[in-house]
Parts: sequence; structure tokens; C-alpha cells
Amino acid sequence: MRVLVAAERLGRAGGMERYLDVLLPKLIARGATVRAVARRVDAPIDGVAAVQVPWAEEHDAPSAAARAAVRDAVAAFAPDVAVAHNVMDAGVVEALRGAARFVYHVHDHRPFCPNGDRVFPRTGRTCTEPLGRACTIHSLTDGCAYGPRRRTARLIRSRERLRDAVAAADAVVVASRYVAERARDSGIDEGRIVEVAPPLPDDAYGAPDAPPGGSRDVVFAGRIVPQKGLDTLVRAVATIVPERRPRVRAFGDGPARDDVRAEALRLGVALDAPGAVDAAVLRAALDDAALLALPSRWAEPFGYVGIEAFARSRPVVAIDAGGVRAWLQTGWNGVAVAAGDELAFGAAVEALLDDPARREHLGRHARGDAERYRADTIVDVLARTYGLT
Repeated sequence: MRVLVAAERLGRAGGMERYLDVLLPKLIARGATVRAVARRVDAPIDGVAAVQVPWAEEHDAPSAAARAAVRDAVAAFAPDVAVAHNVMDAGVVEALRGAARFVYHVHDHRPFCPNGDRVFPRTGRTCTEPLGRACTIHSLTDGCAYGPRRRTARLIRSRERLRDAVAAADAVVVASRYVAERARDSGIDEGRIVEVAPPLPDDAYGAPDAPPGGSRDVVFAGRIVPQKGLDTLVRAVATIVPERRPRVRAFGDGPARDDVRAEALRLGVALDAPGAVDAAVLRAALDDAALLALPSRWAEPFGYVGIEAFARSRPVVAIDAGGVRAWLQTGWNGVAVAAGDELAFGAAVEALLDDPARREHLGRHARGDAERYRADTIVDVLARTYGLT
């Protein structure tokens, strides 16, 4: 069994990279020979021979040289399946189609959204319209892409070419029904779409009978950019009376971190934002925390950090948008709050902090639900999707 993986990046910088760190060793353990081509190789994965191929950035025209290099890699390796993760160069995707079988993983909104985040720049509203003519209209009305410029038209055409290359895949893997619907609406055959949640490694799990956290801390984990909503969380916590406010522990880096720190100081919210940390530090913080907050203002394609919290028996308070309903059920394992209602978000956090018995109840269900995301279970499904079993 030969698997050729094409990925935007190999390393440990984000969700897609962690996904591959879990998935590829599991495929190798099942007897697969795995090779990789990547736009950027930051860190190797044991057992995977990787070659760096500098294909186009997501807003640039496809690279003819990269397409030729990937085509040659396919011909030389003759994989049973080629699998793409976050490959935004349409020419590279077209070259991968030369394998006996081709599977494309959609990790985020970029393949079907010129903005990349499905957020209208002028209003902050979430877009659910299909890629194509609607993007042109919203470049005029909402400032999408580059606004009413020729560059926008070129970008939309480039995304349509990518969409067509993805549509030619034997299977298109998505993490949630929400992303499946966006892919279908943009022209991907529903019969080729396979919904598969991301895998959790075994060391992500705490003990099934783990006690509630020992503090009132609220944990946030993610890139600190406006879409992820750390500032929303800070303002929501500021609605709680000062003597009852929890500390917010925010793990991640990003350009908005200093601004959020300043806002927390102004509002009197205790914010610990040490930057990016490794998985062990985040898990220890979750073990001590009362809950995880997921205040994203964009439509999360899935919300991986939510199930990471579940694996540590911690309930989640999240904005009800995008794919979070794939795993979050209000009253069972957490609380979903309507988008844009910071007062309600703060009230939901406060209610859980003041009710340890309910937190324990939700956390117990969350830990049980986390079992669905065990890596071996997920890899079973992906191996069938790849045609390896």
C-alpha cells in the first residue's frame, strides 16, 4: 500500500499539521508506505520521506513548475492513493489526480471562499453562499476578496479552478456536516463527500473518572486573531461581577494578542496569555480548569479544541456557529450560545462556574463522547475512504 500525501505544511504549527502527526504514523503502523510532498517542511514525521515543493500561495496563480514536480512524484512513486491536505494550488491538485485514487481533505473554508473565513468584511456576518457569482456580488457589497478590483476576479477564477479539481477527486473528506453543505452547494457531488471527524491521539485522553478542575479558570486555545474571538470572551467575562470573574488562560499566538491584553486590563479581566504551548501544557491547564470557551466569531469548520477538552472531561461553552454542533450538545456536554450575544456567553460561563455538580455532569458526558474520536476508530474510516482495506 503506497500513500502519497500532499500537504500545505508538515510540522506542528496548527490543526492540519497535528492531524497529520496523528494520522500518518497510524497508516504506517498498518503497513502503508507513506511519502509526502509539502509546500513547507518545518519538522519531519517519523517514517515519512518528505520533499518540499514550493507551490503557489493561496492568493497566487498556480505554479506550473510545482505541478510538473508533483506530477513527476506521482509517476515515480505510483501510489495506490494520493491524499491532499490544504493544497490550494489548483495545478498541484490536478497533478495528484494522476494517482490510481485521489482523496482531498477540506480542513477549512478556503477552497470554497476567496476570503478564506466565510466572514463578510464589512458586517462580520457569516456567508453560506456558494463559490462563484455570489463572491463577485459580495466583493462589491461587502468588500470580499480585494473588493471591486481585477485581482478579485482573478482570485475567484483561481478558486473555481481549485473547486473543479477538488470535484474530480474520488472522495472529498470533511470534518462536519456544515462543511459538507458548503462543499455541496459549491458544486461538489454529495456522493463523493465523506464526513470524518479529526482524530485524537491516545495521549490526549485523561482518566474517564477525572474529577472536576480545581480552579475557576476558563481556558481558550487557538490563534489569537479576531475570528477566534478571544476579545469576545474577555468582554463576556467582564459582564460577571468583579469578585466572581474567572481568570482567562489563553494559549496561542497571533497578531491580536497585545490588543486583547490591553482590553482585558481596561475591563479588569485577569488574562494569562503566555503564547503558544505544547500539548502537555494545554492538557495540564484543561485538567485544572473549570471549562473551555470557544468564542469564535467565524463559522468553525469543526472546532478541534472542543473535543480536546472533552477528552479531559471538561465541558465547553461555544458560539453556536459552523461545525461545532457536530460534537456539542447543549445540556449534555456543554452549552451553545447564539452568535453575537456576549452577555449570554458570559451568563453561560458564570452559570457553569457556580454549579460544580452540573459541570461534573456535563464533563462526564463529554469524556464519554470523546471516545468517538479515538485515532484508531477514525483511521479505520479513512483507510476505507482511501481504498486501503
